[in-house]
Amino acid sequence: MAKEEPIVFTRRASGLVREIGLFTAIAIPLTHTIGGGINKLLILASYEHPGANVPLAFILAGIPVMATAISYTMLAVSMPRTGGDYIYISRGLNPVLGFLTSWGFWWTEIMSLGIIAIYDVDFWGLSFRIAGQATDSATLMHYADVFKGEGATTGLFIGFAIVIVSGLVTYFGARVYSWIINVGLVLGIIGSIVMVIFFIYRSPSAAPTLWNETYGAGTYEKIVQLAEDTGWAPTEFSFGATAGASIGAVWAYIGFTAGAYMGGEVKNPSKGMVWSITVSAVLIILYYTFVGVMVYRTFGNFIPMYTHVTYNAADELGAIMASYPTPLLPTFAAALAPGQHALQFLMAASGAIWLLNDIPAFFLVCSRLVFSWSFDRFFPEKIAEVNDRWHSPHYAILLTTIGGLLGVAFYYGRSWVAAVDTTMLYIFAVMFGCLAAAVTPYVRREVYDRSPKWEILGLPVMTLAGIIGFGGNFILVFVAGKGIPDGDLLFLAIWMTVGLIIFLAYYAHNIRKGVDVKTIYAEIPPA
Repeated sequence: MAKEEPIVFTRRASGLVREIGLFTAIAIPLTHTIGGGINKLLILASYEHPGANVPLAFILAGIPVMATAISYTMLAVSMPRTGGDYIYISRGLNPVLGFLTSWGFWWTEIMSLGIIAIYDVDFWGLSFRIAGQATDSATLMHYADVFKGEGATTGLFIGFAIVIVSGLVTYFGARVYSWIINVGLVLGIIGSIVMVIFFIYRSPSAAPTLWNETYGAGTYEKIVQLAEDTGWAPTEFSFGATAGASIGAVWAYIGFTAGAYMGGEVKNPSKGMVWSITVSAVLIILYYTFVGVMVYRTFGNFIPMYTHVTYNAADELGAIMASYPTPLLPTFAAALAPGQHALQFLMAASGAIWLLNDIPAFFLVCSRLVFSWSFDRFFPEKIAEVNDRWHSPHYAILLTTIGGLLGVAFYYGRSWVAAVDTTMLYIFAVMFGCLAAAVTPYVRREVYDRSPKWEILGLPVMTLAGIIGFGGNFILVFVAGKGIPDGDLLFLAIWMTVGLIIFLAYYAHNIRKGVDVKTIYAEIPPA
């Protein structure tokens, strides 16, 4: 009698198809990453952390990002499978750790999906304001107020709608998603280029005059006076405040590893992953650093002043500037182009488009994570089903949609705290992803042999990058932890404990079914 083969994965092939080309492989991390962090938290950080050098915070946060990018690139080339660091950590370090880190990161992505959907409402409000000002339309100015701020109830329902539409986009497969996200990427880049040109071209000394020409005569000086009258005061540089601002910067960088989670769907992973992770990370760091330096060079303390009066003296600000815009990066960029309404609208709309691009990318990462757990038999196996026509994991996308709707509701009105909460779990995940990179050349030599095998003085670059990334992210975990309210920290502890219970329950369940659990985590899943 022939020996029966042990039950390992849910099926012999994932069912996912390698349909993602090089351009889309680059577009995924760019569209996932460039959004709320750079366009909103870059501005908000100077108010939330008085004394912080915000551009420096983004530069410091970029150091572990670069080390992590190199680590993940080499791991993704050697293990080009759907699931990203869940695969790297569970195969290179420990199955429990692999599941728990990805369980925490999944929560990060789900909640961030909701945060970005809420953020996007503000950006469309700014676009309506500029369009209304250009056309002298009372209707458009009305919508500018409707879409402004997280406090507007309309924003909640718009956030829900964005999540649902994004779920449908990803449901129809990689080809549809690729077309939409590639167009969105190009539109976002065009707006960003226009913004960069104005930051380079305009002199900081002209900022007050340009602001007044854009938003109303004398508004710049009145806002400065209102800020001082309501308690704002300049604060000397503080490295501690800069470290605090770096947590918002880390959240802004989340997503540069997004291509790794699509490893089973990239056409040429050995080339695609280098461009998708490392090259994209370089582009993102350069863009964030340049824009951060330029906006604070141009407007300086006026940024925290305007943010201060927006949140603390809204009625008085409304009397100075009717339908005043939310403090966003495009708010300040548009001020540099008075009278050029088409270009102002393009800058504002591109910010909204960048955020809108984020949501489908979040869907890709979230759905592929739960898919990979299910494929390993550590989550309901139904989640690993793939649509025969669209080659998309439809149940995983449905679960992500539900989670995204909860994210919108859960963090509505408190998104700054949400960014801190979710950042800690993200850092926790990539920290161990880097550790997996550090040890893989030694504990999984057969995996390392499939990587580029770059070495410096006989030491694997994968190991060196992993060590730097692990150390840098380890520090950031503690910095992030200081900013989390006790109640939120308790919730995160409960969430992670639930993840541990799920893993142990499925472990016991699989053993009872006769599943060869040890073989699951000893092998790389089939493509």
